[in-house]
Amino acid sequence: MQEFIDSKDQAIVSLLQKDGRMSVQDMAKMLGLTRATVSKRIEKLEASGIITGYTAVVRKDFVHKKVRGWVMITTIPNMEEGAISKMKLISEVNKIYTTNGRWDLAVEIRSSDLEAFDKALSDIRQVKGIETTETNLLLSSRIGN
Repeated sequence: MQEFIDSKDQAIVSLLQKDGRMSVQDMAKMLGLTRATVSKRIEKLEASGIITGYTAVVRKDFVHKKVRGWVMITTIPNMEEGAISKMKLISEVNKIYTTNGRWDLAVEIRSSDLEAFDKALSDIRQVKGIETTETNLLLSSRIGN
């Protein structure tokens, strides 16, 4: 469901994406709004599910889950949604994408070490509805982070 937000709401969201700890008072000053207006708009954005939470952004060298890989998955017909729900419960599962072509899903795993990666992969392979998997470890990044 696509929610409609106006330019003021979008500006608030943008400011929070840049600095989730920015004070309501600072946002109000920057946007030319009252603190009460900004507070009410933030509450509305949270209640509607547009803002789903706040997070800490850490230094790139701090990331404790340095072992990363992709698991390409085929699922048993009509069991994909159940498999996705179960994989969301595996803490090392970072992202799940639906795909087209040979594979039904692409799952990114992030773990602290190879043993944890192997355990997460084993947990994925035991999920009801998973038919086959193919796994690739990511060795180094050549662009981006």
